[in-house]
Order: sequence, then C-alpha cells, then structure tokens
Amino acid sequence: MQRVGVYLVFASLIIPALAAPRLPFAYGFGALAYTAGLALSLGADLPAAPVIVCLLALFGAVVWQFTPSVRR
Repeated sequence: MQRVGVYLVFASLIIPALAAPRLPFAYGFGALAYTAGLALSLGADLPAAPVIVCLLALFGAVVWQFTPSVRR
C-alpha cells in the first residue's frame, strides 16, 4: 500500500510536465486530473490515489497524442 503514495507523487510530478507544452497548462492539467480522480473515486467508492494516477496517465496520453508541439 505504501507504493501507491510513491506512484502518486511521481505521477503528479512527471506526467503533467511531459504532456503539457507550457507550465501553466501543466498546472491546469494536474488540477483537472486530481479533481476528476477525486470525483470518480468518491462516486465509484474506489481508492483515490490509484484512480488519480490512472487518470493522470490517461489524460497525459491524450494530451500528448493531440498536442504536436509536445512531441518535438
């Protein structure tokens, strides 16, 4: 169970920075993933940290795929 905290911290630091082309967008990206993750966790009665990590990864992949300036 302690690994989930480590995954959450590293995912929160790395995924938005890799996916977002500019720092303010990365902040918004992270805030959106956290908000959606907490809402989904509350609504589906799931643990919050794994849901947030999965949403960060999902949002990161989507943003990376549709933002051509990130893939340079």
